[in-house]
Amino acid sequence: MNKEQHHFLKYWFSGFIKGLEKINREAQNTILQSCGSACAQSYTLRAFQDAKAQSDDLSGFLEKLARKFPEARYRLIHPYTIEVCYDECGCDLVRNGWVDSPLLCKCSVMNLKENFEKTFDRPVHVGLKSSILDGARHCLFMVDFL
Repeated sequence: MNKEQHHFLKYWFSGFIKGLEKINREAQNTILQSCGSACAQSYTLRAFQDAKAQSDDLSGFLEKLARKFPEARYRLIHPYTIEVCYDECGCDLVRNGWVDSPLLCKCSVMNLKENFEKTFDRPVHVGLKSSILDGARHCLFMVDFL
């Protein structure tokens, strides 16, 4: 990508985030649900599904995910709850410097939700406990199987 494209995308995403900040929470969630789902479809969902196919149980699945995504830690803290911790933001939009708003973390919540629901064919709730974009040292999510 050339300098002009990078410059354009930084400004474009800045406008996108400013627009998101002006709409109500329900509309934000609708948009970011679609973004998180599209992100999952682009790569992470396949990695989750492959890890499950190569595992005999949930612990094995989490070990395979940790090898696939070394910047993340996955810990089973209850038979139906998984803690997901990222040492660095995994979002390409953030890594490329195009977005720095914590609002985008809702997209990450939706991405994890899509990955776990499609992989295990059951509903989950994903809660964001802390975010690097909000000043925390780690991004911490709780995934609860419903």
